[in-house]
Amino acid sequence: MPNSMPVSKRGIFVSLALSVGSLALIMFFTVDEKTVESVLRLDPGFLVIATLMVAVLWGVEGLRIKAIAHSLGYTDPLPLRDGTRVYLVTFFFAGITPMAVGEWPAQVYGLCRSGLSAGESTAVSLVRAFLTKSVFVLAAAFLLFVDGRAAQGSGPIFILFRYAFWVMIATTAVYLLLMWRAGLAQSLLQKLQQFRHFQSFYEKRPKVRRFVDNLLNEANHFQDTVGYINKQNGLRFLVPMLLTVLFWGIFYSIAPVLLAGLGVAVDFHTTIAWQVMIMLVIPYVPIPGGSGVAEFGLATLFAAFVPASVLGVFILAWRFFTYYLTLIFGAIFMGGLGKKV
Repeated sequence: MPNSMPVSKRGIFVSLALSVGSLALIMFFTVDEKTVESVLRLDPGFLVIATLMVAVLWGVEGLRIKAIAHSLGYTDPLPLRDGTRVYLVTFFFAGITPMAVGEWPAQVYGLCRSGLSAGESTAVSLVRAFLTKSVFVLAAAFLLFVDGRAAQGSGPIFILFRYAFWVMIATTAVYLLLMWRAGLAQSLLQKLQQFRHFQSFYEKRPKVRRFVDNLLNEANHFQDTVGYINKQNGLRFLVPMLLTVLFWGIFYSIAPVLLAGLGVAVDFHTTIAWQVMIMLVIPYVPIPGGSGVAEFGLATLFAAFVPASVLGVFILAWRFFTYYLTLIFGAIFMGGLGKKV
């Protein structure tokens, strides 16, 4: 992806600058002599557990991508290493572009390099996004309408969360429509070809004709792949959904592990709830990786039950294990993906 590199470097710089600045400010107001004592008492075993959890996350997501491709009727088995590599590179570009706009292009590119057509890759990306958003919508709906704390909160994070929830409802509905009407893109392209003012332009420009014909061909691939959903038993997608739930279950368990390692009594339910809020808001923040908002949002929510002396250290560790560690490996695997034949 040579054309993406300048944007990538800017995104990395912006993300790092905002994240480091936010963490420095939080640490400035929270670090004291008790902080040093807590860090010295930290059991390294908890850091090892957190590291292993992140590695398991990569494997689970690789399996999920592999399972989605299989569920959509992709005949050649997608190797687990390819699925994991696609995830890491996808995470990298999502993390260093505003509102994760680099996620889909990177994912489609990575899947194409693994042997899928552009249409098949887009279909896998669509189903993966739909499953993820469905889990988020259900978790957020629980916080708003059952738990109630997210609906009653009045801070900026709570307000952003409520707006983000309805935006995610809308985007999930759009994804559902695209899966239900898989031939929509194909129909639009065919109508464009039949449009009188476009026909002469289309016929006189070989490059335009090849481009539109390629798009139509991939739209056919997309329709055939997504249309496979309607021909199969819904249980075929049970494994991808279970892997989606497993992925986020492990992800949200990293924070309790880190808090336990710092000697903080863990309120597991609240820890999960506040992470759901942060992770729902981040994709709609026009800053790479939600840097700044993630750190200050976490500090605001966790300050109620995490001692101030370890709050900054906890946020630093959480951000490292849930964002920067995967970002680093995504950057490493990005080079390897570009060389893959």
